[in-house]
Amino acid sequence: MKLYHKLTIVALTSLALGFAVLTPLLYYRFHEKQALARPITANVPAVAPRPSAKPEVITGKPVRLVIPSLNMDLTVADGVYNAKTGAWTLSNDKVHYALPTKQPNNEAGNTLIYGHYRKEVFARLHNIAEGEKVVVETDNGYRFTYTFLRKEVVDPADTSVFNYDGAPQLTLQTCTGAFMQHRQLFFFSFDGVEKI
Repeated sequence: MKLYHKLTIVALTSLALGFAVLTPLLYYRFHEKQALARPITANVPAVAPRPSAKPEVITGKPVRLVIPSLNMDLTVADGVYNAKTGAWTLSNDKVHYALPTKQPNNEAGNTLIYGHYRKEVFARLHNIAEGEKVVVETDNGYRFTYTFLRKEVVDPADTSVFNYDGAPQLTLQTCTGAFMQHRQLFFFSFDGVEKI
């Protein structure tokens, strides 16, 4: 009987030890299978979306101005201010790009093109209607398109057009008044740019 008790104790101890070792093993094995069956989402670092690339800035010096509705096609020359004479470059058959202003571009700033109130230049400009288009072509082969918004008469001493800081725009300027003593500004919003 003593042997029987000893064997029973050994068997029960072996059985208890077996369960003690086997139970955690089975538990971990079961949970491992469940974990592998689920999609992996936890502890995976989120991948930040790529920042959208900033559009390429396209710009160029204006060389041609076209206003289809007024049948105008003008050469654009550089325009500089002479501090000694107090005058800007002017010609009888061209318009001028005011070099201190921004070149036409798709990012920001004001492009000023000015010219005489002459038949060959800007005499018909006052006939432009809201919503009509203007095209500026550049020396590097781009075509910038603008839409006419509004006009404004200012004193020649008004230099606010040089202080503009906003979306790209085009301003055309010519003289007005009984003695051509005022300046008339024509403002255009930027529509787009394309390669010629």
